[in-house]
Amino acid sequence: MKFHTPNYDEDPEQLYLVLEFMEHGEKSRARIQTLNTGISFPWTTIVYAKDLEVDEVQTMQLEYYLEFGKHEVSTNT
Repeated sequence: MKFHTPNYDEDPEQLYLVLEFMEHGEKSRARIQTLNTGISFPWTTIVYAKDLEVDEVQTMQLEYYLEFGKHEVSTNT
């Protein structure tokens, strides 16, 4: 996800992971976490869901990985 209209001081390409969706009609909200920050424990925040949009490219890449990626867990020790 990303913000469809980021603030002037925000990176318009910054991606976020939705951790929780709270449905309340027009006031639906999402708990999000910033991706690729380099911080060990990135903070989370709650925003209005209507301010977010799906990043189609990232979604397609994730779907491709889930369908065709290597998911085996190595048990070699």
